[in-house]
Amino acid sequence: MKPPVIGITMGDPTGIGPEIIVKALSMQAPYQVCRPVVFGDRDVLLRAIRIQDLSVSLEFIDKIPEDGYQAGKIFFLSLSQLRIRSLRFGQPDRACGEAMAKYIEEAFRSVTSGEINAMTTCPINKQAINQAGYLFPGHTEFLAHLARVSSVAMMFLGSKWKIVLATTHLPLKDVAGWITADRILSTIRLTHEGMKKYFGTSRPRIAVLGLNPHCGEGGLLGEEERREIVPAIARARSLGVSVEGPFPADSFFDFSSRSAFDAVISMYHDQGLIPIKMFEFKEAVNFTLGLPFVRTSVDHGTAYDIAGKGLADPTNLIMAMRAAANILNSKTNC
Repeated sequence: MKPPVIGITMGDPTGIGPEIIVKALSMQAPYQVCRPVVFGDRDVLLRAIRIQDLSVSLEFIDKIPEDGYQAGKIFFLSLSQLRIRSLRFGQPDRACGEAMAKYIEEAFRSVTSGEINAMTTCPINKQAINQAGYLFPGHTEFLAHLARVSSVAMMFLGSKWKIVLATTHLPLKDVAGWITADRILSTIRLTHEGMKKYFGTSRPRIAVLGLNPHCGEGGLLGEEERREIVPAIARARSLGVSVEGPFPADSFFDFSSRSAFDAVISMYHDQGLIPIKMFEFKEAVNFTLGLPFVRTSVDHGTAYDIAGKGLADPTNLIMAMRAAANILNSKTNC
């Protein structure tokens, strides 16, 4: 059976996305697990090739090919015509925001029509896509809107933990207001179903972290655990989900021993991402639960400090493509 076709969205043209794409696709590793197609901009990709002095070629396509995939030969759909001379690394404008959104929209159309099997996304600039009129705080929310699904969650895949975020891109001061029993229950159920559907875990064991220090200390340090999180866990258990918690976040992550749980639900962005990025910064991959297709992403940002210098490491992008291929295979075999 042929490996799956995975569409890679270029992300921010002024970040490291174009560089890691062309560098990754100059290597054999991605082609061992998938047939990659890039959704991006020809001139931006050519600049990334020149910056890194790579011996690769761009092959323009207007439809997804069946064969001909090989390292150093990059199939791409050119969806924008940005003025390369006016682009400044780390300074995306409205046109860049429109381009980023277009790459995502076209990849979404292709994956939902069956032309590609999954999508892997490179980092975007959230301010730029908002300036272009796409009022979403990130890929996850944008794709949920396109797919018309009400509940999605970010799951970060690592060798030691699978960490799911109950809330995503929010100012820290707003997080507590979003911690509701309904939201926690929805995240638990997404995690439970996702572990069964995509990872072949028949009865996943799920841990839920608390929001406050010491899980609120009986209400002394916060009411969210007692008022929202504990009732959500109880409700999930009544539905047959194997879930425990809440656990104090400061003592939960043990780097020295094997985790007793298949997945961990954290209450906010940094609570979950700091431990997984500390343990495996280059390897961890973002996977979206709740979408009707497989979408993975790098777990890093646009890295403006090194954009255009030829220093960007494509390891995480390769891992994201590999994760998408593995998830598709697990889903097929479930």
